[in-house]
Amino acid sequence: MTDDNTSNQNFLQLKRVLQMFQSNRLNRTYDDIKQNPQYTQIGNFFFNKLYAPEDFSFRDTSMKKLHKALNGKIYKSMLTAVTKVIELHKITDDQDNLMVEKMLLNGTDETMTMDEYQEVYRSLDNYDLRIYQINLSAEVTRIFHGLSKKWIVGASLKTVKAAAVLFGIKEIIDFIYDGYVSFKTIDNIDFFVDTMVEREMAWHNEIWSVKS
Repeated sequence: MTDDNTSNQNFLQLKRVLQMFQSNRLNRTYDDIKQNPQYTQIGNFFFNKLYAPEDFSFRDTSMKKLHKALNGKIYKSMLTAVTKVIELHKITDDQDNLMVEKMLLNGTDETMTMDEYQEVYRSLDNYDLRIYQINLSAEVTRIFHGLSKKWIVGASLKTVKAAAVLFGIKEIIDFIYDGYVSFKTIDNIDFFVDTMVEREMAWHNEIWSVKS
């Protein structure tokens, strides 16, 4: 049991190393966007919360419980947005887990270099899934932005936010509300989304271009 606990602890520690590495890469890649006052708030949400190096409790919340708690209490289209976010995080989390398994096999630790990271990333041989992940990120961003412009979304979120603790979904609702507030500050999301897709596609293809 001790060995299992130690192994699990090592896995989680290395996963945090990976997530922090990826978070730092994202923040470097989009530093110019975040420095633009127009995108500071959404940049903080997108790169420091949506892809934060931590566990999100809503990943462990069943869709059945989530829909039961929100059904009839929140704008219906928001359920679609929540479903998309959960799908995005599941893909991201699954891929992170696979990368950590490979890192353990390679003996990679907290001193991981960019070359080592790219080798692990490439070794999963999941080009199409990574493309889907990028496009899903763009889709989620556009959905949330569109919803942030509807007054009924804000009203329903405030209603649910007040009772979120009783539903057992406080962290989920807090996360969604933070996104709502951040996206509401942007009139046109096209530049942000198009820049994100362009840079992530370029990053992804650069890694794959050296595949033997």
